[in-house]
Amino acid sequence: MQTNKNEIKKIIIEIIGIIVGSFVMAIGVALFLLPNQLSSGGVSGLATIMYYLLNIPMGKTILAINAPLFLISVFKIGKKFFIKSLIGTFCLSIFIDMLDKIEAMTDDRFLACIYGGIIIGIRNINNFESKWFNRRNRFSKLYC
Repeated sequence: MQTNKNEIKKIIIEIIGIIVGSFVMAIGVALFLLPNQLSSGGVSGLATIMYYLLNIPMGKTILAINAPLFLISVFKIGKKFFIKSLIGTFCLSIFIDMLDKIEAMTDDRFLACIYGGIIIGIRNINNFESKWFNRRNRFSKLYC
């Protein structure tokens, strides 16, 4: 009974960490990079490019690009990673679309690049004790 409570507590803490990490990433992207026509890497970068070329909301584009990746991850990596990735991606998409309505924090591209990079870097921090912000670190220890 105690082990089950500890496991549930651990899962809840991980989910909260994923949500917080998604929010931090969304702040960096939506308030600094996106308004200044800068893109981050990965799927968010592709979504930024699609946002400016086709005027499609970035959050929806992130979900659309990730859909086939989710299907592959279920079979190749497992259900736990799939569920955590799904939560993170949905939260990131929602937060980006919500924060996109807020005015940019700066109009200077150089400062936006620096601030956005720092904020996204905080999300990707590797040596944070609880590893809340970095899902890739846990993934690499498990599967690589």
